[in-house]
Amino acid sequence: MDDRATQAATAWFAASRIVDDAWQELSRAFYIQRQIGSGLTRLPDVSFAEAQRRGTVGHKLLTRLDELPAVELPRDLRLTLQLVRFRAQTWVREAEEYWTIIDPTGIGFVGLFLPTAYCGGWLLSGVHSELAAFSFGQSGDLDRYLGLIADYSRLIDQFSERTAGQAERGMWMPKAQVAQARALLQGLKQGARAALDVAPERLGALRAVHFRQELETRLVEQVEPAFDRALQGLSNDYLEQAPDAVGLGQYRDGARVYAELVRFHTTLDMDLQEIHALGTQRIAAIEAQMSALRAECAFAGNNAAFVAHLNTDAQWRVDTADEVAARFQLYLQRMERKFDALFDAAPRAGYGVAALSKALQKSMTFGFYDRAQGIYRFNADNLARNALFTVAALTYHELIPGHHLHLASQRENEALHPLRQHSSLMAYNEGWAEYAATLAGEAGLYEQPEERYGRLLMDAFLTSRLVVDTGLNALGWPLERATQYLREHSALSENEITSEVIRYSCDIPAQALAYKIGEIKILGLRERMSKALGPRFDLKEFHRLVLAPGALPLITLEDEIERVLASGEAR
Repeated sequence: MDDRATQAATAWFAASRIVDDAWQELSRAFYIQRQIGSGLTRLPDVSFAEAQRRGTVGHKLLTRLDELPAVELPRDLRLTLQLVRFRAQTWVREAEEYWTIIDPTGIGFVGLFLPTAYCGGWLLSGVHSELAAFSFGQSGDLDRYLGLIADYSRLIDQFSERTAGQAERGMWMPKAQVAQARALLQGLKQGARAALDVAPERLGALRAVHFRQELETRLVEQVEPAFDRALQGLSNDYLEQAPDAVGLGQYRDGARVYAELVRFHTTLDMDLQEIHALGTQRIAAIEAQMSALRAECAFAGNNAAFVAHLNTDAQWRVDTADEVAARFQLYLQRMERKFDALFDAAPRAGYGVAALSKALQKSMTFGFYDRAQGIYRFNADNLARNALFTVAALTYHELIPGHHLHLASQRENEALHPLRQHSSLMAYNEGWAEYAATLAGEAGLYEQPEERYGRLLMDAFLTSRLVVDTGLNALGWPLERATQYLREHSALSENEITSEVIRYSCDIPAQALAYKIGEIKILGLRERMSKALGPRFDLKEFHRLVLAPGALPLITLEDEIERVLASGEAR
């Protein structure tokens, strides 16, 4: 073997070790453990010490990446190394900014405060699902479960410790978020017994009298007091110190941290004013399409009047969670009939819908896709109170051909390293899901004009986030201005508007930008490929090129499309 071959082999080995070590770290994340089914032995650690440990891992990985010899590595390995660098930089930033931002899930839901719906609330929803699925096969499982209950109390106390530590550093939760956080914690406390208790039939033939007694003791003496401590941390004394203003920009270094979050969530280097202006321009174009569709329906009124009209139309109203679920299934059946014309293959994993837990219904507008179970957990109360003409767009975003397609396909792609199989990037994930909802329209799946209007309303709502998120966190908008903007440019109810503006400004800022920025980028790449190939352009081939590598930073995905076009590899 000559020197160049030896150097290449050495570099390949070193690079592969870096990828394996990055995967070892990523696989510690709670949501990744859920995906790989590694078994629940300990609940997430959201302490400062854990953030510092993870940051050290990130620093070491970056150093090793910089020290790799400058030799040509296999293309797929180079892609994976780019993802390692992105992830390592994230871990370093989280350690450095622990008292400002935190990602308790380990998959990109970076939030400001732990006792919030999309930060700690979403984390605990996953914990509850795992504990509910805990299997009791032998006597040792009883002690293991009791240990997890004690660990649950530790996790809630870490919520309190970080909240207190933030206050000591001058970072107080805004008053508007305090009210939601109190309600969330109170709801979680009230639901803890149902979530953590174990019905006798789950224990089978195990002798569990002592277990039942000890579990009750731990629920009463450990879990409930931990929630009480968290609530006490948000007492009236805390509320007096809490600012009236909202938005990340009000805190020390908030403008810099927000700019970093924008780059993290979009995976692009975009100017905040550019994003804000893009949102404003797109809203005007969408509303012009809505006006034309109202005219097509021979409706003379404005958007608010048309939505009010639809809200009274019996064909778009249901009363129960089961009826909401049935509407999702109707739209999934439509997509299943068209699927083979759009994609090469469907994932093996099944999918479905289920109602969101009661504790999260007051804090989440729509719901979330539970990637570990392939289920979209919808806010049954909100959807049952409103007309369902937007559910088609929501279905195609969340399930097929949206989140479920790209996440399940990625996990099932055995050609990818596990790091790639289980990685998440908001711009790619949410961008693809929004692209999927647009693609559904191009495929004719919004069969009725009301459904097409619902898609436009969802488009307007998600586009308005480009304006509102940047306005609240970078441009000094007060809550009232953002609220009024959403009133004017979305069909959300007042409760939904309240939960949304709190989400952007107090919970997970910049995350909402990923949806439309990602979709716009993917549509732009499709147009670029279509123009380059002309009549040889194949939509299924484009989808394969976007989905096959798994989640990548958008700039890396763009480089891949350009490489394929330059090399003539496109089929």
